[in-house]
Amino acid sequence: MSQISIALAGFSIIALVLLFFQKRTETKIAKILARLLLCVLIVIQWIQAMHIADYLLFDTVLSFFYLLALGLVGPLFFLYSQHVMQTNMIWSRQESWHFLPVIILALLGSFFSDYFSIVYSLMFLLGGTYMFRLAWSLYLLRERRTLFKMEFLFTTIFLIWSMGVVLVGMLSSQVMEMLLPAQIIMLSILIAGAIHIQLNYPHLLSSLEEFASRQYQTSTLLNVDCDAIKNQLEELMTVKKIYQDAELSLSSCAEALSLKPHQLSELINTQLDMSFSAYLRQQRIKASEILLKNEPEVSVLAVGLSVGFSSQSAFYSAFKDIHAIAPGQWRRQILTK
Repeated sequence: MSQISIALAGFSIIALVLLFFQKRTETKIAKILARLLLCVLIVIQWIQAMHIADYLLFDTVLSFFYLLALGLVGPLFFLYSQHVMQTNMIWSRQESWHFLPVIILALLGSFFSDYFSIVYSLMFLLGGTYMFRLAWSLYLLRERRTLFKMEFLFTTIFLIWSMGVVLVGMLSSQVMEMLLPAQIIMLSILIAGAIHIQLNYPHLLSSLEEFASRQYQTSTLLNVDCDAIKNQLEELMTVKKIYQDAELSLSSCAEALSLKPHQLSELINTQLDMSFSAYLRQQRIKASEILLKNEPEVSVLAVGLSVGFSSQSAFYSAFKDIHAIAPGQWRRQILTK
């Protein structure tokens, strides 16, 4: 069990480092929060693995940083999700208060070793509270609730795990030693699941941003020339081919049109009867169809990357959503007609 958990900790640390250096399309604050969260997860896995391998002992300093890292996961992930869902949201001093209980608990658990297990359990309870708040925020997006079933699954798993840690912590003072290997394995599985989602559903983040911004009650386009904006958008896609940018998002496209993200979202939804992410995939698939047909010597992967998809799996997934067959098979059918 220990050897498996150490190996998985190594895998997850490498994966987290790669995610840290990945180019991101969120707002500046969201990017900072995302990278802080990744750093915290790296610290957690590293400390846990080193402790299981008997290279580190939990003295006052190490206990503080470990408890602090554990406690920061919940608020960082929650705040990151809020800044993703509300692209016009700016950082306020009030948001800093989310970290105060974590710091106080970490200090208490590190300087008073008798309370370490209790604080350890409370950190999970705090994280579970934030996961519940995030799940509720997603639940309120009623029109696209099913889109985020993976997020619901992750938050549910985290909530169950948190409650389990809290219950065990009440019954045993050795809660950390008992659960540390299992915790490494669980976190590694969640990281692998997150990578799987990112590779196969790369539009999920932009969809979350978009559908959250579409919770408008009155139109945001009252002073917008919709026909002119539609023409500008068409020009951006057909002439400038901005869909080729793999990092293109609702926010960056709206900025190019001098609109707010929620305005562009509403315009595409009401004028074109689709979401921005669906519209963008449609533009990329249309461009890929032309290349697949007219340039048979170019590989399917090269075609997908050239029209803006970030990976082969993302291209295949989007293409099959529209045509129900893989792009290579579609090309063979077209060329044999």
